[in-house]
Formats: sequence, structure tokens, C-alpha cells
Amino acid sequence: MRLSFAGIAITAILLSQPAVAEPLQTTPLSIEAIAEQPAFASVALSPDGKHLAALVASPKYKWPVITIWEVENLAKQPVGIPSDEMRPRSVSFLGNDHVLFLADQPLDYTDENSAGTTRTFTVQAIISDLQGKKFDQPFAVRGTMDDYAKNQQRRGVNYDILQDGNLKDPNQYLVRVTNLSNFTSAVYNLDAATLAISIRARAGTKDIGDMRASEEFLTADVRDGELMVKESLRSGGDGYQVVRYVRNRATGSWEEHPELGYPIKQRYTVAPLGFFDADPNKLYVSTNRNSNFAQIRIYDVAKRTWESEPAFASPEFDISDVDGLYDRETKSLAGARSYTIEAPARKVVFVDDYWAPIQRTLETQFRGNNVSITGTNKKLGRAIVTVSGPRQPPVYYILMNGRELKMIGKSRPNMNEKTFGDTKYVTYKARDGMVIPGLLTLPAGYDKTRHGRIPLVVLPHGGPWARDYIGWDSSGWPQFLSTRGYGILQPQYRGSEGWGMALWKAGDKEWGQKMSDDNDDAAAWLVSEGIADPRRIAIFGYSYGGFAAIAASVRPNSPFKCAIAGAGVADLQRLGNLWGANPIQKEVQGWTVDGMDPLKNADKGSIPIMLYHGDRDTQAATVHSRLFYSAMKSAGKDIEYHEIKNMWHQLPWWPEWHRETLGYIENYLGGPKCFGGAKPN
Repeated sequence: MRLSFAGIAITAILLSQPAVAEPLQTTPLSIEAIAEQPAFASVALSPDGKHLAALVASPKYKWPVITIWEVENLAKQPVGIPSDEMRPRSVSFLGNDHVLFLADQPLDYTDENSAGTTRTFTVQAIISDLQGKKFDQPFAVRGTMDDYAKNQQRRGVNYDILQDGNLKDPNQYLVRVTNLSNFTSAVYNLDAATLAISIRARAGTKDIGDMRASEEFLTADVRDGELMVKESLRSGGDGYQVVRYVRNRATGSWEEHPELGYPIKQRYTVAPLGFFDADPNKLYVSTNRNSNFAQIRIYDVAKRTWESEPAFASPEFDISDVDGLYDRETKSLAGARSYTIEAPARKVVFVDDYWAPIQRTLETQFRGNNVSITGTNKKLGRAIVTVSGPRQPPVYYILMNGRELKMIGKSRPNMNEKTFGDTKYVTYKARDGMVIPGLLTLPAGYDKTRHGRIPLVVLPHGGPWARDYIGWDSSGWPQFLSTRGYGILQPQYRGSEGWGMALWKAGDKEWGQKMSDDNDDAAAWLVSEGIADPRRIAIFGYSYGGFAAIAASVRPNSPFKCAIAGAGVADLQRLGNLWGANPIQKEVQGWTVDGMDPLKNADKGSIPIMLYHGDRDTQAATVHSRLFYSAMKSAGKDIEYHEIKNMWHQLPWWPEWHRETLGYIENYLGGPKCFGGAKPN
């Protein structure tokens, strides 16, 4: 027998199986264990180290309860702030006396720009005192607004925190607010103790080309909260330019620094991070303008020069962020305390004398897992420590006195981590020779010499300008599938962000073409490794990953037996028009959306496909799945479609959506359309 796909002929490899493969014993992770609300989530420590907050699931309430403890007396009954109408999705401290939480709920609205009623969700930001008795939304736009602005405000949050305190006054937060009527922005001072607000600066606006754009404040000095960096856009013969200005400390005037700007179409990373050095002229910047991967470079704003060597760099991965090392008592800065490396497992690396040794000790104690240290308070030696990994749902601890760990809670106490497969970083070559990164998860206990070949699910991520990390996947998909005996390969196909500029830009205008070749070649590689059974390979993806699955169903010579597409895009022309409607978005990304349009190729459908899509999805509009289903049906192709009531696009999903979609996925993969109903083992 001779089979061929993805340019690779396979003959003898099918004969390399053991005569009788030993059955692979797995313990399926239950749908309910994934779908239920996490028992603990979003754990935070107040800046003074005296209070702890988290979202805690309770059988008494539908939604997680915002819960606040006194750290010195964790056994004391905590304060609980339940919500009946809105689901809290995160909680954090705003100073020492308040918590800020985001909550979501369904929203139906109409306006003059809509053909009918739009069904979506709203996310609102609410501030509460620590007793849960007083609530406020200080940055909600009040007064006269047009209908469009009113609807925009109902749809979501219109502000973000630019700086959470400074050395001069830790209660003075800088909050960037967008005016929803005209999309101009302003920066306000928010006193985290009293919630008093005052205007700090308003961004100017100007006409650029055929649109009006607002300036944006980017960075403030942590010494005193002085706004230091802002940006605007400029149009010219070669397109739009990102223009950056830095405040002259002597005169107070804003001066353009071309060294910090770039043509928007080139998509460089030039991200001003802050002034963390004793020398107030040294600006830390994450940039990849002169390298494939982002590095931390130091720019002298007075001399307008870069230091000759990067402060932090990696030959393989981006360095994306830096946190400053400062002393609140002496109000002094001493450079970087930590940096963030975008490795297969993202990691914040401490480099200071206090937290770096603690990090090394904890990583030794929890070897094999990711250890995250957040909410640090050096004076008390306190921090939140989160331990997680591909086989370990997050477990939360509080560090006391710099040495004692107390467990706060497990996010998923009903899961048995011993039944989970591990995930490792791999690379493979695409048919044109480009090296593609990937994450491979195999069932617990799998040994190819004993168990032979197993079915494979290729799981491309969304975006496409995104990436996967080695860690606990909050969707639950890798372990849901691996505990059912499937191998899971997550290709970081060309067009994926965060694996270097070369791989990222190689995806431009290659939708359904070379980007999809990388998914096919991932399957071919795992077959050549003796792991995947070429007769039992499926592709499953969500959002852009859903597009990849839809594209796979109409591409020739597919290696896949079947496809599953969640919230997928199918009409490439429609998406391109949407992303091209705004001239800035068009120049940044809209022009890259080109390639093979699945909707126009429905007559070429060659494998069965299942679609599912939420009916409140406005990010990847539900109409894409409806149109593709209709086109495939009209062409006589094998397709089924499930529309999920009230479901929106992004995580975190509600339990009922998870239960329904996981059921469809399990039944389709295990049914006759995919692997003939044969069990993975």
C-alpha cells in the first residue's frame, strides 16, 4: 500500500508497526471537570501585603464570588461579594482599600449603524471597597452622549490603567480614558484611596489622510507620574508612520524622536516600557527593529542614542517586558528587577538580589512546572506564587516572610493530573524548508515502541497573529483530547506572532495556502516520526484555527480524515473588507488577509467537517459559519453545523457552552465521520 500527502510518500513506515500493539490505557478527563467554574482564579495581593483577593466558586451562587481575606488571619471568615446578574471574570487591587473587578453579561442593542438588533456581550469595570458595601464606576461617561456612544459604553470598558502609582505617591494612579463619542483620549489622576479623579492631560487630534486620529500617551515616569512618551500617526507617500514624542524634562515641551518611530506597515516592535534607571534619561524599550527577535534596548532621550549592547536579549525568543527595581522608602531606582522572555513557556526572570534566589528555590521545589511570582511586597517578603503546567492546573500559594508557602487553593481540584499527558516543544521543516515551531502533547504513558501509532489531532491556534505557550491551557482541549488517546500537535504556523519576525511575516497573504501547508506538514512530520496513524488524523481549530480547519476541508490532497471548526472564518473577502474598512487597520493587517477563500471553493470539499459557532459572536461573526454551511450543503458535501445559544467568542466561556461544545467535539471525533467509530486505543 502506498499513500501520499503533503509532498511526502509513505510506504515502509506503515509496516514498521509492532505486530500487535499494546493497548494504551487512558483515563478520559470528564467534560464536567473542564466546564465547571474554576474553584480559585484571579488571585491578587494588595500592595501593602495585608489583603488577598480571588474569584472563588461557590455552590450557593451561579457565578464565582469576589472573596477578600486578611493575610494575617486567613482562617477568619473572608468578605464575599457575590454577583447575581454579571459574571466576574477577574479581580485586582486598586491601591490598598479597593478592588477592581471586570464582569460580563449578555447585551442586545440597536443603533443607526445596525441593520437590526446586535446580540453580543458587555464587559464592565466596577470598583468596590474591601467590605463589598460601596461600588463605583468613576470613568463611565456621563452626561450627553449620542446613541452610538451610549451603545459603545454599554458594550465595554472605555479605560485602562496607564500607571499604578508612583514613588512620590503610590495612591496616584494614571488612567487613560477614551471618549466614546469621538474616540479622543485623556489621562486622569485617580486617587486609589479616595477614588477622587482629576484631569491630567488631554490628547490632541489631527487630520491624517482621510481620517482624524488622536494622540495616545504611552509611558509615565515611575518617580513622579510625569507623562513622558506619547505617539501619533502621520501620513506620507510611503503610508502611515508611527511618530513618538518624549517630553523634554528641562523645558516641558514634547519633542519628536524618530528613533522611536517606524512605518506602520513594517509592524516593528518599538515599545517604550519605562524609565527605571537612576539616570532619568534612560528609557527601556522592547524592539526588534534590528533583529529577528525583540530585545530590551536602552535609549538615551537626551543624547538620542541607543546603548551599544542590549540590556536583555535571546537568540531564539522575544524579550517583551521589563519591571523596574526601586525602593519606595528612599524613592530611588536601580534599573531592571526582571524581564519577560517569550520562550515556549513564557517566563518572568528576576535578576535582583532578593527575588532571584527565591525564584530559583521555588523552581527547584516545583521542577517541571511553571512558577509565577506576582504581587510582590519585599518589605514583608510576601507574594502570590502560582504553580502551573501542561499537566498541572494552576495552584495558588502565598509566600510569607520570603520563605514560607501557604496554599490558597487549587483552580481545578476535581482533576487527576496523573492521567494527563505532557507537552514538549518541537520543531519540524515545512515543505519549502522553513522551520516551524510546535507544541506536542502525547497521552500519559504513551510509548511508540509498545503502543504503535495513535490518532492525531492537529490543533492550530487562533489569531492568526497569536501563539501558543507550554502551560495550562484554559480551554482544556489538549488534555481533553490526550486523555482520550489522541496525540495533539499545535503548529506555530507561519503568520504566528512571537516566534520571530521572519516566521510572522511569512504568513502575509498566505491564508489557506502556505499557512495551511504548515498544518499539513505538521501531520506529515508526526507520521514520519512513527507516532501518528496516517489513517486517523483530524484538524480542529477555533477562530483563525477554525478558518484553518475550514480551509483544510476544501484543500486538495488533505492529510486529514475530518475537520472541526469552532467560530471559524470562511469568507475571506468579507473578512478582508472588514479589516480594511479602517485605513489604519488596513495598512497594519488588512492587506495581509489574502489567499485561498474557502467560501469560493466549497465545491472542492473533500473531507467531512463539523462547524460550531456562538450566536453572540461579533468578533468572528456567526454569519461565516452559516454561509459556509449553506455553500457546502448546496454542493452536496458532508457537513454539520451547531449554533451555540448565547455564546460569545473569547475565553472565559460559560459552563453551559463548554459542556455543549465539548460534547460535539467528542462525538464527532469518535463517530463514523472521523475515524470510523474506532476507539483511539
